Formats: sequence, structure tokens, C-alpha cells
Amino acid sequence: MEVEGSSKKMIATQAEMVENKVPIPYRDQCAHLLIPLNKCRQSEFYLPWKCEIERHSYEKCEYELVMERMLQMQKIREEEAKLKQAGKQGVSVPLIPKTANA
Repeated sequence: MEVEGSSKKMIATQAEMVENKVPIPYRDQCAHLLIPLNKCRQSEFYLPWKCEIERHSYEKCEYELVMERMLQMQKIREEEAKLKQAGKQGVSVPLIPKTANA
């Protein structure tokens, strides 16, 4: 399953996330890393130094998703700024396009 607008693919299926009781807000492209992290946390009684590798990989994945969304938003804002500039310069898109014979 692929999420539109993201370079990362969904690895964990909905059934896996339901089975492992992943909260709905955390069901993103990094859920496949959250599942083993939560299992490790439960088995190690939530001692913070016990699951460092799993936590680091999950947090890195989340960071990459945030950075990707920020870059996409920056591109959208740049495109909107270009359209505003074009509108201010008097360049407008015609409402009725010219045909080949006209």
C-alpha cells in the first residue's frame, strides 16, 4: 500500500496494526518500526535505555516524514508565490482558450 504524496511505502498492514493495538494517530509509514518498539518496551518494563536501537530507528523514520512534508509544503508555497507574481504582472490565463483554427 502506498500513501499519496510520500516516497515511503506502508509496510505494516491494517490487520497488523490492529492486532498490535497501534493507536490510530500513529498508523503512518513508520508503524512497522513502532510495533517492535512497543513490544520491546513492554518486555523491558519501559526502561528507556533498553530499546534505544528500536526507538532511534522509529524516531529517524518519523523525522524523515516530517522533513519530506516540510519540503512539499515549501514547494507549494513557492508555486503559489509564482502564480501571485504572474497575476500582478498582468499575465493572466485566458478564460476561453484559442483553438488551432482561430
